[in-house]
Amino acid sequence: MDERRPDDGLAWMGRHAFTPRLPKPVPGMRAGISLTAIRGADPAGFLLRLRALRESVEQPVAYRDFRLPEPLRGFGSPLHEVAMHGTCGEWTFVLDDHGAATWFLAQFDVPEALPRRDEELVCLTLNRHDSPCLIAYSPPGIDGVYTAEFGEGLLEFRHGTPEDPAGAVAAFDEALARAGAVHSRLDPARSWRDVVPAERNAPVFRAVGDHFGITVDRDQVEQGLLPAVALPLP
Repeated sequence: MDERRPDDGLAWMGRHAFTPRLPKPVPGMRAGISLTAIRGADPAGFLLRLRALRESVEQPVAYRDFRLPEPLRGFGSPLHEVAMHGTCGEWTFVLDDHGAATWFLAQFDVPEALPRRDEELVCLTLNRHDSPCLIAYSPPGIDGVYTAEFGEGLLEFRHGTPEDPAGAVAAFDEALARAGAVHSRLDPARSWRDVVPAERNAPVFRAVGDHFGITVDRDQVEQGLLPAVALPLP
């Protein structure tokens, strides 16, 4: 039984990070969700920077009703996955459940996917194809993306002086620690082997939601009511 908690925030995504996806229990998404959120970008523009199928951006259809166009279904067609997207205030978010965040994979080969200096991006990618789960964060005002494994702080193992002029990365690290998402700062201290996967993942998602003010309606996600977007698999 999956208990609903009114103050859960995004933690439910973390609790279901590695529950079986099939058979699918809901028409939308519940298990294996990776999250990407960006602030300061045009929503449609960001999806197109990820090389989204333009038709799926300009003619939105609910995830539960979306079907890939016929030319993309046949053998030998370019591989696409169907994600969900939405907005929360100034944030645009993308939810993937194919094993990793499309943005995380795209950033290595698609230069326009990288956040611009006036944008802020946070990504939680499960990387089921190639562990470990990773946190990626790019604060506004710098060129670059900080990464850390789930359970670590973004600055925890950095050598030298990191580029963090506004203290945004340090503030995010503190939010992760307060949520119980940084192993070295658990109180009371516990061996990482004694922390079950759901305990490791849920605090990371909760910290992102609480710190950045990102909310995603769980019922809309599970029922597939958010708009779909077709994204090429990098």
